[in-house]
Amino acid sequence: MVPAAFATSPWGQVLHGRLIGGLTARAAEQARAESAELACSRLTVDLFRSAPLAPVRVTTKRVRAGRRIMVLDVTVEQDDGPVGQGRVVLLRRSAQPDGRFRPPPAWGAPTPPELGPPEPMATRRWTPPWESWRIGNGAGAMTAGLWIRDTHPLVTGEQLTPLVRLAMAADLASPVSNSTDRGLSFINADYTVYLGREPRGEYVGIQPDGHLSEAGVAAGRCVLHDLSGAVGFASVAAVANPTLGLPAGATPPGGG
Repeated sequence: MVPAAFATSPWGQVLHGRLIGGLTARAAEQARAESAELACSRLTVDLFRSAPLAPVRVTTKRVRAGRRIMVLDVTVEQDDGPVGQGRVVLLRRSAQPDGRFRPPPAWGAPTPPELGPPEPMATRRWTPPWESWRIGNGAGAMTAGLWIRDTHPLVTGEQLTPLVRLAMAADLASPVSNSTDRGLSFINADYTVYLGREPRGEYVGIQPDGHLSEAGVAAGRCVLHDLSGAVGFASVAAVANPTLGLPAGATPPGGG
């Protein structure tokens, strides 16, 4: 696969880490084509290093295929070695247990149709391949969350599925959970998505749910939404990177 110009990261002429997540979700969709009863329950993306805009190869290994679980490892590599790896856990659907469960914290954010046109995010050096709607205004407003809608295909000629959209959007859990009123000084080394149901539609909402950090190492978590409500959670591990240099009030454009 040959990266297009819009595959770049906001941090330079390198491959955006969110695409590793998209390719991992694409492999999950291909595996699910064998059994419609399988649901994607977990998707983990490890971002090994910055990768140039050079061709990538994607290999999928079936680690486990049981009666109720399938586990896949997805490796994305270039000529000089792996740049990232994903793991997918697929679980077989069954009857839902009775009872009431503790829901995630309420968000109450307006949806993109209610917010109106997306806000401009292009900079002099980078234009994101998605539309976005930020929730809130002013310094540090990114911590209130946002909606995004991807506008470019992951693979030319293939329509984006809701799962692939969500897997790419989840990389933004890092700037959403790790931003402060002074800007963004963390960059994520991974992200993990846990899904409680199938995502639907084109829009992905990212609601901050917590941040912990000390000595330049951070953990962040967000709740993921579609227009029907909460879908799952995204967790990230991040390392301090002050060279990002985003000022207070700026909208961090992407994670790793």
